[in-house]
Amino acid sequence: MNPEEDLKRSSAKAALRKMMALRRDELSEEERAKRSKQACAFAAEVMDRLHLQSMMIYVPFRSELDSRPLIEWAWKQGIQVIVPRSLPQDRSMELYKLQAWDELVSGAYGISEPDPLRSQKWNHPGPDIIWVPGLAFDRMGGRLGYGGGYYDRLSDRLNHGAQADARRIEKPLWVGIGYEVQVLEQVPMEEHDRVLDGLVTEQGHNVKTRPAAEG
Repeated sequence: MNPEEDLKRSSAKAALRKMMALRRDELSEEERAKRSKQACAFAAEVMDRLHLQSMMIYVPFRSELDSRPLIEWAWKQGIQVIVPRSLPQDRSMELYKLQAWDELVSGAYGISEPDPLRSQKWNHPGPDIIWVPGLAFDRMGGRLGYGGGYYDRLSDRLNHGAQADARRIEKPLWVGIGYEVQVLEQVPMEEHDRVLDGLVTEQGHNVKTRPAAEG
């Protein structure tokens, strides 16, 4: 690897993150609420069409697409809701079942996360679908995250678990969810970046069927 090229790539991604965060922030609170509800309705369509019974999803922070309408819908449908808790010391995530809003506390980075004293840990290989936030997406599975690598590490962990467990025949679907203004023609990707199985915005969805585990 060329250190100079790495530095250029890193600087370009940092500039793109800043630009895309500003683009998202420019949406009014009213627009964000409206578009979030529309996107969550499309996400519910995906869940319903594929008969998915569990999902991992983030709790919204700052100007992220508001995932709470989808969480409320899942609770009403009896779908298991799993929410991550960030561990900054090794940039990993623990997964917890979320059954009520009062199980959330302010966690790492000020994000609302499950209280480990009140929420039950999710110890299964993986949920049926993982709804992934981000700063930018494209329609080929590209995603620009926040730079911490949390979701990439989770992907590696779940893939390893799927391969180690002979009974596990399917991996989770990884689907981006965001506003249409976050969609680019092409997001810069590196070898270690997780390619998504689809994308949902307020304008619709494009999601593959569930991928079979390798091996």
